Parts: sequence; C-alpha cells; structure tokens
Amino acid sequence: MGVWTCNANACKRQFPVTSGTPLHRTRVTLPKWFLAIWLITTSSKGVSSKKLAEWLEVDYRTAWYMGHRIRKMLEDPMWEKLSGIVEADEVYVGGRKKPEDTDPGPGTGRSKRGRGHGRATVLVAVQRGGESRPPRVATRKISTHSKAEISRALKQVVSGDARLITDDLPAYRSIGRKMSEHRIVDHGRRQFSLGDGIHVNSAEGFIGMFRPAVQGTWHWVSRKHVEAYSEECAWRHGRSCSPAIDRFSAAFNGLSNGPVGYNALTA
Repeated sequence: MGVWTCNANACKRQFPVTSGTPLHRTRVTLPKWFLAIWLITTSSKGVSSKKLAEWLEVDYRTAWYMGHRIRKMLEDPMWEKLSGIVEADEVYVGGRKKPEDTDPGPGTGRSKRGRGHGRATVLVAVQRGGESRPPRVATRKISTHSKAEISRALKQVVSGDARLITDDLPAYRSIGRKMSEHRIVDHGRRQFSLGDGIHVNSAEGFIGMFRPAVQGTWHWVSRKHVEAYSEECAWRHGRSCSPAIDRFSAAFNGLSNGPVGYNALTA
C-alpha cells in the first residue's frame, strides 16, 4: 500500500493513502478492497458478510467491518432534499407479530400487515425520476410510525415545495399540510391508484427490493444498523440504470466521508 510523506515544515510524518478515509488503518490489501466495493455496488440485492468473507478469503468479522466501511463511502454529505413528486411509505424489518395480535386480513380496512413486535421501522421517500433522470431514494430509521416521528424524518429529506403522495396512514396528514400538495391513496379500501399518477408504486417498488435483500441476502439486520443497510439499497436503486463501472467509480466519491471505528459499530 502506498505511503506518503507530509511536506509541512515541522511534520514530515509518513501516512498511507487510506489515512482519514473509511479505509483508515486497514490491513486488507487494496485489490481486495476494490473487489469488495465492486461486489457491493454492482449487486442487485447486496452481498452478505459470509459470502464476502468467502470470496475475499478473510475472516467473517473482517468482511462485516469492510461492508460497513463501504456503506460509509456510499453516504452523501452534500445530499439535497427530494423535490417534485415524492412518494412516502414505511417498511417494517425483522421481528415477528405478537401472538395476541389478530389481523382481519387485507380488504377489510383494518389490516395490520407488516407491523409487529420487535420490528425496526424505516421511512422510505422516493422522488420520481423520468427519461432524463433516475429516481432518488431517501431512507430514515424511525422509532415508531407516529405523527411526530414521520414528520421529523420527512422534514429531513423532503423539500417543502414537494408534491407528497402517501398511503392512508393518519400520521402523514400533519406533514402533508406543510407540503405544496398532499394526495392520499387509501390502501385499506383496496385503493391503489387514483389516476393522474397518484400512487405510491415507486416507494413500494423500492420496498419490494429492500425487504428481499434483508430476508434473502443478510437474513437479519439490527435496529442499530438498519438505516445503513437501507441507505446502501437506496444508493444502488438510484443508480440502477447506470453501467456497473460507473457505480463502482461513484463509490470512491465517499472516500472523504472519514473513518468509521469498529468499536462504534459494535457498541
């Protein structure tokens, strides 16, 4: 690995090229890092730490740590809020329903499909794309699907001049009044589109990709790290129409995001 020398008058210390980046103090060779970045950025549903360890011939804990450092590279500190037509929905990850919960089933208007005990909740917002631009996806972990939590998360990622489209969850109504427009699709009444582009199919399309990634690739994600995994999927989803080499190259824009410590990830 290349070593540089600081040219400051009183410094003259040597440091590796990975210093100050998410790859800070790594003992893994750069070719293995490049392969790991290629696999994660070009896969359709991510790569598990188990498979990454097998392919790179490293320890499982090393592969897990590498995955989280690459997810740090995929963060965008100059991120702009979503605007235009924005769909919002929520997805519940992990856990299982309480035994005492009864679900009358879809079509009754009282279904609780997707919610349950011990599940992490992720808010998904998708800015629709077009012929000249891909969709943009933002995800935020929220503690509950309450009005306060959903409003806080949407304020972070959606511009106030956006045209917001959501399902019939009452918590969206409060933040919807602060947007330029808010349209609701009542899923409880089997209403999935109102015509004129009023639907949340784009948000549900991302959820339909993220949920199988959790179940089929990672199998389980913790509440602490669920946002990192969802942001990884959002990064790939927004670049799904780009060539693989462009996605691989774009990941290196995040080398300035700074290091991430192992102890901080496992605390």
